[in-house]
Amino acid sequence: MTLRRLVSPPDTFVTAAVTGFSADYAPDDLAPPLVQGDRRIEILHADLVAAGFPWPPREPDEVLDGAESFTVLFAAPVWEGTERIGWTLAVRGG
Repeated sequence: MTLRRLVSPPDTFVTAAVTGFSADYAPDDLAPPLVQGDRRIEILHADLVAAGFPWPPREPDEVLDGAESFTVLFAAPVWEGTERIGWTLAVRGG
């Protein structure tokens, strides 16, 4: 997966290769602004740091996964104790 952010229109991007996985939201998890078809992507924070990617991920960053492209709606940090280990991204597209 690749996380990318447009930093200078029309075509200058900063990118980070990220380790992660995606999953569908369960129907009970869908609350505004989430709608049917939105997905959750979990990525490692260390990948963003290693790539020098300006965190946190935010709207309208993009996640490229193979031939699919998703737009970040919002991101929430994932903590292990006091250490930020990852990000949960709510995304739309595909």
